[in-house]
Amino acid sequence: MDQEALNRRCVELMQHPRVKLQMWHPRMFWYVNRDNPKPESLKRPKVNLEELEVMLSAAALEPSQAAAALEARLPGRADFIVRAVRSGQRPLLAPA
Repeated sequence: MDQEALNRRCVELMQHPRVKLQMWHPRMFWYVNRDNPKPESLKRPKVNLEELEVMLSAAALEPSQAAAALEARLPGRADFIVRAVRSGQRPLLAPA
């Protein structure tokens, strides 16, 4: 999955009701210029999009589309992120 499609997927997942319950502000993951950014303005990620997609998918209780690629690049990383989210933590994500 290319970076643009991965970013769109992450933005969509941020709108998921289960993800919203986590109270994660987009400013944590994207560079934004305002307090309440619109989803279409989330274009410049601060963090690795594969890791963010895995984290948001775990919070939304949906299958991740980037976990396999992340596991191939960094074995065990996707599983670590999923376990952290399921235990109520927010794992530290790699920079973009």
